[in-house]
Amino acid sequence: MPYFSTTFLRQRFPDIGEGYLAVQLSRWCRLGRLVKIRKGLYVFGDTVAGLPGLANEIVAPSYLSGLWALGHYGMIPEAVWEYTSVCRVSPRKKVWQAPFGRFSYRQVKLFSGYERVDWEGLPVLLAVPEKAICDEWYLAGGEWSVERHREMRYQQIESLHEELLEEFVAGFGSPRLERALGTFRQWRQEAGE
Repeated sequence: MPYFSTTFLRQRFPDIGEGYLAVQLSRWCRLGRLVKIRKGLYVFGDTVAGLPGLANEIVAPSYLSGLWALGHYGMIPEAVWEYTSVCRVSPRKKVWQAPFGRFSYRQVKLFSGYERVDWEGLPVLLAVPEKAICDEWYLAGGEWSVERHREMRYQQIESLHEELLEEFVAGFGSPRLERALGTFRQWRQEAGE
């Protein structure tokens, strides 16, 4: 596991004193062996694996969605380096910058449509493709015209379930998302998708 909490350490090593633990963690951070992400959450200094799982831990409950999930599913051609997550309640700090990645968090009206997947042996909460695209429409703001959908250069969307898209859009209760779904359908028809 590339990250851990002080709660985990206290459970695992109950005989180690609170003060000693704090001094040791501080020392390891100074030496570059650990990186403090937030109070009580640490990552090993050479971490390159397990970052999607870390995204779920920084702000909990949250799940990966939006552009990051669309990139993961191969639905957009660009590589996305910012771990975009959605959460139930808007956190005070919305962006976390670490030496190995940037993690952003936004609140959405509809906190559902995600599943637990195995990522390099770690559990990760990830939006299903249909919810990821709806979350992106919601988070990006503004109107979604056919031209805007075209600019996204969607790919591999033939497997999207129309009923699920409709269900998620209805769950948001947003006329703007209903219009986005309408223009998305127009774009698919024009593109022959």
